[in-house]
Amino acid sequence: MSFKFSPSLSTVLTMLYTSSLCAAEWKAEPSVGVRTQYNDNITLRSEDNNPQSSTGYTIDPRIKFTGVEQQLWDLSLDARGKLTRFQDIEDTDSNNVFIALGAGYNTERFKWRLNANLDRNTSLDTDFDTASPDAGLFDDRTERTTVSIAPSLRWNSGETSVMIFSVESTNVSFDKVLSSNLVDFENDKVSFQAYWGVSDNHSLGFTTSYTEQESPDTGFSSDTTVLNLDYTYTQSQSSTWKISLGGRQLNSLRKNGEFLGCDPESIFDGPTSCAFGLPILGDLESQDNGVVVNVAYSHDSERSSQRFNTYQNVVSSSTGGVQEQQNVSYSLDFRNTERFTTRLNLSGSRSETISGVDSSIDVVSYRLEPSVSYRLDKNWKLSFLYRHIQQNRIDSDVDSTSNAVNVNLYLHWPKLATTY
Repeated sequence: MSFKFSPSLSTVLTMLYTSSLCAAEWKAEPSVGVRTQYNDNITLRSEDNNPQSSTGYTIDPRIKFTGVEQQLWDLSLDARGKLTRFQDIEDTDSNNVFIALGAGYNTERFKWRLNANLDRNTSLDTDFDTASPDAGLFDDRTERTTVSIAPSLRWNSGETSVMIFSVESTNVSFDKVLSSNLVDFENDKVSFQAYWGVSDNHSLGFTTSYTEQESPDTGFSSDTTVLNLDYTYTQSQSSTWKISLGGRQLNSLRKNGEFLGCDPESIFDGPTSCAFGLPILGDLESQDNGVVVNVAYSHDSERSSQRFNTYQNVVSSSTGGVQEQQNVSYSLDFRNTERFTTRLNLSGSRSETISGVDSSIDVVSYRLEPSVSYRLDKNWKLSFLYRHIQQNRIDSDVDSTSNAVNVNLYLHWPKLATTY
């Protein structure tokens, strides 16, 4: 006895469609940007400190690799270079590198994810999307390398409830430090977040985190505990509010940071110095409590998108301490036509040392950045940008400003895609 199997056309098409859903899609997206710029104060010096102006040229190659198997896993690599040369100022050339790696694996309820980043830039980099945290703070060009790795696990515990556990380790190092007090430091952070949808438009939750910082060269270490209450309001399909409010506790330790006396003692000893003997130093411990807040608003429509964000939090200082940072920013993208787009970025920030001995990088800064872009064809885009930065050094009350004009030409090659 024999059996003959003759599948129908609909059966074959169904099998092919099901197979395509499980196939992995791989894409490569290469691009390159060329820029000409003029900056009237590259190092953000004050008027009394001889501001330096120059024209400059930048080439910005970039390539993105992505691989996705629908609802199962994804893999991405984003590699970007940024080579800048200024014509009229010595020792200002930079070869910046930005590499981001992401990987994820999904099951029915769990999402595993791993992100890793390598950023290498300099204190002269003031671009909105690649700016160094130390931009404009030092006269000498300082190279900063930041390496971070962040695994996370997301658990969809119910139809409207989510829990996220994440760990992040960051290492920051500096090269060729000439006249500044920059020091290497490490950060390790553990956080847990949970939120629940209480209705179609509202969700509530909380976030708690614990962060340890260590600066071996200065003998400084700290730990910060944060607890936030989170609220999300989906105003409409295009508008969302996110609000977080909570508190923090910062404990810090500075080895040999407290003057205890002299050995031997003398009547000529000062309150923090010894006339003849050796100083006796002890560890200095301190605690600082404060408020943590974050408010974010986003709106997207067919022709425009808006982002507003303001926050207050603590961040690691590049001089071996901890700063409290307050920031407010707004961005607007408006698509005037299919080819013509206008953009506006506004921001203001204040960073002040609350733990540590060096407050030289405490600063208040403001930024205005309007730009226009025109898509010449499918792959080419031309843009014009103006950037104004105003900065005040809190410790010395010294003001500085910078104005820059950029002309950018971008080439985006067609995506290279394949499946298997």
